Amino acid sequence: MKPFFFIDYDNTIFSHRTWAVPDSALEALSHLKELGCRVVLASGRPFRYTSLPEEFQGRFLPDCLVSSNGAIIETPEEVLWEKYFDPELQTRLLDYVVEKKYCLMSSADGKWCTSNLERFLELASPRQRKLLPESGEAFQKIYHCQMTSFFLSDTEEAIADVQAHFPELKLLYMGPELGGADIIPAENGKVIGASRILSHYGLTWEHTVAIGDSMNDIDLIRKASCGIAMGNAMKEVQEAADYVTADIDADGLARAIAHALKLAGLLA
Repeated sequence: MKPFFFIDYDNTIFSHRTWAVPDSALEALSHLKELGCRVVLASGRPFRYTSLPEEFQGRFLPDCLVSSNGAIIETPEEVLWEKYFDPELQTRLLDYVVEKKYCLMSSADGKWCTSNLERFLELASPRQRKLLPESGEAFQKIYHCQMTSFFLSDTEEAIADVQAHFPELKLLYMGPELGGADIIPAENGKVIGASRILSHYGLTWEHTVAIGDSMNDIDLIRKASCGIAMGNAMKEVQEAADYVTADIDADGLARAIAHALKLAGLLA
């Protein structure tokens, strides 16, 4: 059987150093589709088929999406699963980060919002500052929106504090390069989302490949029959992987895919 791929987006497909997708990555993803391998975009971002990355246009269409760390499961034909934050828990989380003056990020009504714009400007990189979020009334709207996840764009100390205060949540650290942490309900995650995809196709974890770089990928990398960490991945993720490929900006994804295809006997 041909391998079934689950591939992360940020710092696996999309480089946060160059703010671009390497050509080698897009070529490798297209090649997988040509070989008849199924490819799932497994991301912490809330991707939908109506909002895929611009770089994919005309070059690559994933077979399925595991978005918002498993809260959204979608094929081109149908939505298989949607799981939103409990409204009461969402309100408590938002109140807490506002009280603590942490920088929480999310999107509401198509607008990128933050709980603390001053904190955002203090911690963000020059490139991130160009994506200037709104605050105030724009952020207040998030209280009344159905949300699948949040991003705490703050320090490791802030992440640890929110995790300790909300054991019913998972805070998934993105590592020192990207920083911050995805915030999801404890019952969600990429492994659960991937399991729903496999069940949809009547498949098991045998012949699965997972490729990623950060803590929201580590369980998926451990669960897949072939777990691959990027060369730029966090140390814990590399230690959990069966294979460590090159850095994202050194054709790391293309090399990871070539390794998996070689193991499957699809590449000499």
